[in-house]
Amino acid sequence: MSRALTYEQVRILRQNKNVRRCSSKSITYKKKFKEEAIKLYNEEGLAAVEIFQQAGFDLDIIGKRTPNRLMHQWKIALRPHEQIKRFKPNLPDEIKAENNINRLRARVAYLQAENDFLAKLRARKRK
Repeated sequence: MSRALTYEQVRILRQNKNVRRCSSKSITYKKKFKEEAIKLYNEEGLAAVEIFQQAGFDLDIIGKRTPNRLMHQWKIALRPHEQIKRFKPNLPDEIKAENNINRLRARVAYLQAENDFLAKLRARKRK
């Protein structure tokens, strides 16, 4: 949402059974509504705007483009976890061990530099 909602608009939105929370800056929708909306969008082929209008939302309040934007976000967020695949290369054990050693060496160097800095800081305070 790019604009703030008025008190009256917030009051209207809070009365909608599909709204979990609403303030002048944001609207939080109930998970059940999100799941049903995705189902209607994917399986029934309803447009996002139609789904929101059927659910009792005034597009002049929430915005005409909001239903499409939210539907896209919810489709991604509500996907089953097994469908989300992240690329993780299968590295040989030697390379994994080398990467781990390099990471630990970098960590040790960082901590040594931090200790040197703190020692200088303490020395300055003593003077």
